[in-house]
Amino acid sequence: MPYEVKEEAGKDGRKIFLIQKENFLELMTDLRKQGYDHLSLITAVDFRDRIELVYHLQKSASNFELLTVRTVTYDSTIDSVTSIWESANWDEREQYDMMGVVFRGHPNLKRILLPEGWVGYPLRKDYDLSKNQYVNMDDEGNDRVSFDPGDGW
Repeated sequence: MPYEVKEEAGKDGRKIFLIQKENFLELMTDLRKQGYDHLSLITAVDFRDRIELVYHLQKSASNFELLTVRTVTYDSTIDSVTSIWESANWDEREQYDMMGVVFRGHPNLKRILLPEGWVGYPLRKDYDLSKNQYVNMDDEGNDRVSFDPGDGW
């Protein structure tokens, strides 16, 4: 491998790879070639100064051998893995919607749980809970987000 991977082990013995963001897509492509054919979950952790992304992979040919890949982004951007595993599509959209992570190369990166006009990312530690947002529909049936309490459902 032309890149450095730090390897750890989880409490359950699962391999955990720590990879630099710059080498992330290359590692993920290699792991797919090594038989990790199922991406079961993508999640993100907000550390205020950075976001750590955690990917859970499985190899079905080896009795669903588990592997975790962790990487860090300081600017909330990372390459999409939808071209490697189609199952990444919805997880990446959820992390975009809730955490504000932008997945470069994603085929349809838009909000999945909240309306498009929603301000902020609710699972980020800097999300302002004191500002209530209200959702209503316009005459065409599209969601409309407002900070006016009179606009809520």
